[in-house]
Amino acid sequence: MGALESMLEENRIADYLKQHPDFFLRHKELLEEIAVPHEQRGTVSLFDVKLERQRERLQQLEDERQELLANATRNEFIFRVYTDVYPALFACTSMRQLWKCLHSTFRERLRIPACALWVNQARVKAKRFDKPYEMEYPLFQRLCLYPMADQLVYFGRVNDCDRELIFGQGSLVHSMALLRLGEYGEWGFLAFGHANPQHYQPGMDSLLLEQLGRFVTLLLPTLARSCE
Repeated sequence: MGALESMLEENRIADYLKQHPDFFLRHKELLEEIAVPHEQRGTVSLFDVKLERQRERLQQLEDERQELLANATRNEFIFRVYTDVYPALFACTSMRQLWKCLHSTFRERLRIPACALWVNQARVKAKRFDKPYEMEYPLFQRLCLYPMADQLVYFGRVNDCDRELIFGQGSLVHSMALLRLGEYGEWGFLAFGHANPQHYQPGMDSLLLEQLGRFVTLLLPTLARSCE
């Protein structure tokens, strides 16, 4: 019997057993007589194989439960960090203070080492001592087109050019969360960077970050002035 014929025969046997679930009820002796190869134990019965698979499934379910609990605890902690930072941001009187508040909070509590705040020079005029946070419009527009491709939120890798533009030369950032500020993203950017290339990935939940962005947008008129 060739390999193809053998495979077809196995498929027929498997289909028969699926269609006749009472087969082993009518042939209970086979549960003990049929020996199945086992990596550690040599051979085992079908009954032992079923028990082992059930144990593996129970362990898998327990692992999944533990992972869900760990994620829930982590998400609750992250939510608490975002909630706690709002009163401190509200007390800021300059963009530098706002940036320092975000940077220190996210670095110390969430282990996010890099933070950046930029306003679009064509729409927002920073106070004299906050001028370093202005970004020239051509650079702002380039980031809107790439890597954001007209999105309001970007999660993912960052190339060398954009990393230096957003976080500064020598920054140890390989993935970032980049959020545009303003109703249409026209006011500026808020960015967080991480050394792990996998830390920020496309498709991540952006709800908390978007809420933070809306709050920062509400604060900007008190920290700078619009060009309109």
